[in-house]
Amino acid sequence: MSKRTKSPFVLRAAKRVDQRLHRFFSGRTSPLLNPLCGDRCIEFAFVIEQLSQFDRSRSVLDVGCCGSPLTTAIKAIGFQNVHGIDLLPSPVEYPGIKFLCGDFLTDAELTPHYDIVVFCSSIEHFGLAGRYGSQDSSEYDLRALRKAIDMLPAGGILVLTVPYGVEQTIAPWHRVYNKNSNLLKHAFTDLVLKTESFYARSVQGPWAPCTEANAARVVPTADSYALGMFCFARPE
Repeated sequence: MSKRTKSPFVLRAAKRVDQRLHRFFSGRTSPLLNPLCGDRCIEFAFVIEQLSQFDRSRSVLDVGCCGSPLTTAIKAIGFQNVHGIDLLPSPVEYPGIKFLCGDFLTDAELTPHYDIVVFCSSIEHFGLAGRYGSQDSSEYDLRALRKAIDMLPAGGILVLTVPYGVEQTIAPWHRVYNKNSNLLKHAFTDLVLKTESFYARSVQGPWAPCTEANAARVVPTADSYALGMFCFARPE
């Protein structure tokens, strides 16, 4: 049998469906055609893999947790002292997790110190107005990183996943970083890298591991970038 190809009518219909889903999901591209579809699967797996190496008695703070299953997953793998904070209220209550609704930089309810701090695809939104309730501030992400580092004791862990590629600020969506960005320069200066991982996705292919150099060459858009994932420790 000959290979069947999609007719122009089918392609137009699919485009109309995607546009309607785009509107329905408040500006987010339909997962059917979204080039970022699957990125959280990789980031969540990275975070859980890193945290699985540590004693479950350690305290964990998940920053930018609203609507994410990551916080509950951290609790589910055995961590007993888990907090989450976001500018938006948590849509769930979960036994053993303290969810805080507030600004990470100013919230008085935060414990002064955490053994592990996680930014899973969240720090890139700090200081970009128009999404998630943040206000415009050019260095809010860097201030958040500095606060997280100050919270960590010697040997404490920072897990960070970010959009990666040619450095850009794509307001109101996100910032995109690489190792020449101030944020990552600061992390690499004040912390010790334990592990890193990079992924990219071709237009028609799945997400796949890649080198840092290849990830850094990706030219990002509002809905396309590579991933950079890092686990750091504060020096003893």
